[in-house]
Amino acid sequence: MSRTTDEKLVELRQLFPDYDSAGLLDVLVSCDGSLKRTKLLLGATSEGEPEPRTKRFKSQQTLSRFVKDTRVAATTVMSRSSKPIALHTKVEIETALKYCTYHTNVLPEDLAERLLQVTLNDPHYKATEFWLFGKKCTSNHLSRIFLPTTRPDALYYNGKQVTDYGVYCDEMMVTQVLIEDIVNEALSQRVRLPFQTKSDRWQAQAALSNKYERDSNLDWHSDRLTNIGPHPIIASLSLGFSREFRVRKTYPSDSQIYSIKPQHNSLLIMHAGFQEEYKHCVPLLPTRSRISTEDLHPTAGARRINITYRNYLIKDAIFCKLCGAPMDLRRMFKDPEKRGKYFYQCSKSYTEQNGFNEGNECKGFSYANFDNDPPLTDNEDHCSSWLDEDDIEPRAHSGTVRQAEA
Repeated sequence: MSRTTDEKLVELRQLFPDYDSAGLLDVLVSCDGSLKRTKLLLGATSEGEPEPRTKRFKSQQTLSRFVKDTRVAATTVMSRSSKPIALHTKVEIETALKYCTYHTNVLPEDLAERLLQVTLNDPHYKATEFWLFGKKCTSNHLSRIFLPTTRPDALYYNGKQVTDYGVYCDEMMVTQVLIEDIVNEALSQRVRLPFQTKSDRWQAQAALSNKYERDSNLDWHSDRLTNIGPHPIIASLSLGFSREFRVRKTYPSDSQIYSIKPQHNSLLIMHAGFQEEYKHCVPLLPTRSRISTEDLHPTAGARRINITYRNYLIKDAIFCKLCGAPMDLRRMFKDPEKRGKYFYQCSKSYTEQNGFNEGNECKGFSYANFDNDPPLTDNEDHCSSWLDEDDIEPRAHSGTVRQAEA
């Protein structure tokens, strides 16, 4: 008889008592509910016992190194349905995902082709480094940040100041102008959420680009709100091969998964509310034999370029009072009674000491109040909060929830 998720979590908590329960659930979900794969990913031996802590943190490795089946990494997860529901048309996408709009053939064909070739041939894309339960890992897709100027204001991304970036080429600048028109036309037909940009016109100040080779993927995540702010609007341009893009509600973690395959030269606008309400990923491609030659892009083959144009609402970094490291802006969602509250948490999670990566998590924390300058408050009752109008679970717990004023 198959074991329930709760039963698996009980065993994981016994094996890994130092790990956060919500984090254990996220890893279990990304491993398709496999208890064995989750144990191996977290560093357990083949017998199921955790290895000594110092043995597991000796060197930097890729995430797939910790999973025997390298195709596990965020390709499929447990859901209410046995498999993702495919969304093929604009109507299907926008009906199922209330905070998305989908637009095809957004650039002139020759501009899309030139931009694709420029980014494919750019040698400066790099793998992203990140921490997972004390392990320093690298992504198996490549990324690069582009800015329209050579002298930008200080910009922080994933807890670090951006010093290595590319400057917009002519194609990227023209593309931004065209995309801004599409985004603003879409915004004119939507209800404004309380914390999205107050400007009459949405404008991007930077572009984050991801390059996916045939064997690349991107794990489940929501984009950090730290600089793009609450209720951000991100315009995601797809070029080259049409890769699957999966989306699910952030809570509960076993929510139905939806699958989209954005076409070459298409734009998926993740509107205000998307990052708060959804997680997304780019799963691994199926095996080579299952990819039709007709599906390959004539220039990119099985490679995909994704360029996300972003509006940075919060330009000044918030630094931790305890350690001085930059702080990350997040929104509570796990506890229904606190769901919707925004807060700042220190981004300093782990440091290298004595040759090992040992946990040195900083406890720096503050509630966020976007009416303040800086946007901080120590009073939970004064923190900024927002709930999706369809989210009835917190209301069922508390009866009433203070909504942020528009």
